[in-house]
Amino acid sequence: MAASWRIVEYRGREALEQLEADWRRLYTAMPLRTGFHAYEAHVAYFDLLMAAPESFRCLALRDGQSVRAICPLEARVERVLGCSIPVWGVPLNPHLMVSDVICPEDDARRRLLHALLDYLRLRPEGRRLLVLGPLPADSVLWEGLQPLPGGHSYTHATRPAAVFDCEQPFEELMSRLTKHFRGKLRRNSRRLSAFDDVRFVNATEAAYLPRELEAFLQVEASGWKGESGTGSAIQLHPKVVAFYRTLTSTLGSHGGDDRCEINSLYADGRCIASQICLRTDGEYAMPKIAYDEEYSRLTPGLLLFERTLERCCEDDEIRRLNFLTSPAWMKVWHPDLLAMEQAYLAIGRWSGRPLIALLRFRFGEGREMVHWLRRRLKRGTDEGARR
Repeated sequence: MAASWRIVEYRGREALEQLEADWRRLYTAMPLRTGFHAYEAHVAYFDLLMAAPESFRCLALRDGQSVRAICPLEARVERVLGCSIPVWGVPLNPHLMVSDVICPEDDARRRLLHALLDYLRLRPEGRRLLVLGPLPADSVLWEGLQPLPGGHSYTHATRPAAVFDCEQPFEELMSRLTKHFRGKLRRNSRRLSAFDDVRFVNATEAAYLPRELEAFLQVEASGWKGESGTGSAIQLHPKVVAFYRTLTSTLGSHGGDDRCEINSLYADGRCIASQICLRTDGEYAMPKIAYDEEYSRLTPGLLLFERTLERCCEDDEIRRLNFLTSPAWMKVWHPDLLAMEQAYLAIGRWSGRPLIALLRFRFGEGREMVHWLRRRLKRGTDEGARR
């Protein structure tokens, strides 16, 4: 690495405050940036959800004149084959599902991995691995992996993100759907119109977002995620509620067009489907959805998604709708799939390499062995049932 490139470390919440201006400058320069890159999202995560905020730091890559990249890091423990492995990782908010450094797709992003490893190997603080991602597989950040010696890193594919090219006409995207599914949407739309007070809401302003957020929380908690189900509903976790209240009220509050939006479908005077969305430049991300299961026969979540997709295609400023993950129900929409990857890099020159080998087994041969065993067990169960 050229002598002019160097890492400067900032620690604790002061790191966010000291780097705010550079963070916002780099964020604005990122193509198709998403809400999880935003300064406001990281502040809210640090204040409300981070497990070990006292260990947080930001490693800023400078080129001798200015900050060119920021890598926020949290200390966490990852479980691999029953082993607890202490790692440094880019903050991975389980409610936004993607993590990344703050840097445009430029030469600084290409240089960043080597700079991070050189710095952390002198200051590992008991952490043996650096974990990056999940983030898009076509990011130039991954180019920094190519010169690394064998056995020092391992990259594996994670669940792809369902995305829609909103520069295409809405009718063209809908033409991907089967005739049966299009007919189902039309029939349910007609059934919906028979209810009282049917309306679609797109809340974008601070005066309306709190009300729509409360409606979303109630709908999500009323179904299988509620107390009688998995217990994963946001409303059951006060700190997560506070995170979303903070994010919806602060994203874009320092100017620009970035913002949270909440799309809702109402019928019979109540919210029956809702989406929390993050609008950032040309990217429209949808990290959370919910629907009222009492109205499941109308597929209100699908009708609301159809309306949202149509609106995004009609908006000249939105280039892509990004679902951030690819749930099974999304398959009927035939989205494009954005490949995502996660990387593990050895910090300790000796202690890290056995862990890389363990990860290679876990996500490679080990996974294949598990799949093979499951197929064998299922085959034996099926044969036993036929006898």
